[in-house]
This record gives sequence, structure tokens and C-alpha cells, in this order.
Amino acid sequence: MSLLSVQGLSIRTGDSELVSDLSFGIEPGGRMGLIGESGSGKSLTAMAITGLLPRDIVASGSILLDGQQVVGAGEATMGRLRGVASAVVFQEPLTALDPLMRLGRQIAEPVRRRFRREGLDPRNIESEVLSLIERVSLPQPERIARAYPYEVSGGQRQRVAIAMALACRPKLLIADEPTTALDVTTQAEILRLLDSLVRDLGMGLLFISHDLPVVAKVVDQVTVLRQGRAVEQGAVEAVLRAPAQPYTKELVQAAQTLDRALGGVR
Repeated sequence: MSLLSVQGLSIRTGDSELVSDLSFGIEPGGRMGLIGESGSGKSLTAMAITGLLPRDIVASGSILLDGQQVVGAGEATMGRLRGVASAVVFQEPLTALDPLMRLGRQIAEPVRRRFRREGLDPRNIESEVLSLIERVSLPQPERIARAYPYEVSGGQRQRVAIAMALACRPKLLIADEPTTALDVTTQAEILRLLDSLVRDLGMGLLFISHDLPVVAKVVDQVTVLRQGRAVEQGAVEAVLRAPAQPYTKELVQAAQTLDRALGGVR
């Protein structure tokens, strides 16, 4: 059974169709990149998968997440799936994190939910939080746990956000532009971290980005979106080496031009 099966997904608001007849799947442990420019429907697709679309935006078609139909599902059903079947890492952790809450306490919230679900001893929550901080390669876990979001760097905040996503041990990790707001050195570090975590924990990965060469470092398959429609799908190496569609060629060429301008540091 597929971990995620998206079939004929359309997303509308009023008379406007934002995503049209989109289909793709991710097997357990599989890695899919969802690529496209701003406004192509990438993040809307992620929101539909997790049941987080605004009320005035409606999804139709089918989304099976860990065997459960998401389209039309109620909040009770989605609440059981979030964190367990899937978890999301967003683009800008400074807005995703509570600025008035210490980082350790924020990580502890999803840990506490998992402990309740699995009947684990709540006295071990603090040690689990420190273990998660270590897992995402943050130094001095006790110091990070006591810190507020503004007291650590952007790369460290993103690692904390990844730790929170891992807290419930999801089967599918959705990374929505997780490196866009970071400098190129930190971006490379986060990509290596995600690659190792997905491999070591056996999770599936849906990586959303506008940058095909970046995504190629961590995924096996790719779906390219333009104006809400899939224009190309296939193995990422084949698409990157010989894109079949003009739009995909433009994405690759633009990324290569930027790479040369940056001196190959990407």
C-alpha cells in the first residue's frame, strides 16, 4: 500500500482552479520532489494533504494518506493523522515557532502527545526532548532547550522545527521550502540533515521547492508543477539531465545560471 496516493486532485476557490487534476504517489520510504515557481500550487497541495486548507479553498479528487481518505475528512480524523502519518517542516521557522515560548517546551508539546498515545512515562519527556535536539545535530541541547527562538540562528531554528516534526515519529515528512530563507552554507547543512534523517528513520519525504537542483540532492522522483498542473514527472536524475518540457528546461537553466554566479557553492 502506498504511503501517499494523490489521484485527480483539484483545488478551487470560487471560480478559480488553483490545482488541476494532479496525481502522484509516495511509497513507504520513498522520496518525491514537488517543484514549481511561486503560485504553482505546491504549498496548496501540501496543505490539502494535511487537511489545512483555508475554508474558502476546496479540494476534490482523492488523497489517501496511510490508507486514510483525506479529502472530505473531518478534523477528528485529520487530528489523528497529523504527526503520526505526516508532519510538516515549514519555510520560515521564526513564524512557525512561538516567540514567547522556550524551544524545549515547544518540542515537548508533540512529544507529550506521542507519549499519551503510546502510554509512555511522562517523566521521560525531558530526556526525549534533549535526545531530539541532539538528533538534529544541535550543540549544547540543554542551552537550546532553554533558549527562545530569537536567541538562536535561522539554521538552528530550522533544526528545532525539524525536531518538532520528528517528535511524533511520522511516516511521511513534508518539507515545504525548508531551506529558502537560509544562506547557502546552512542550506547545504539542512539538506544533508534531512537526507540522513529520512534514510535512518525510514520515513517517506515530500520535498517542496522552486529549485530543482536543490531537490535533486534529497529525492528520487520529481513532479514539476506549472500553474497548478503537472507538466513533467519522473526520476529526478533523468528530469535534471534531460528535461522534456520547455518549462522544466527553464527551471534547470535558471538554477544552473545562479549556481555559476555563486561560484558553485550550492
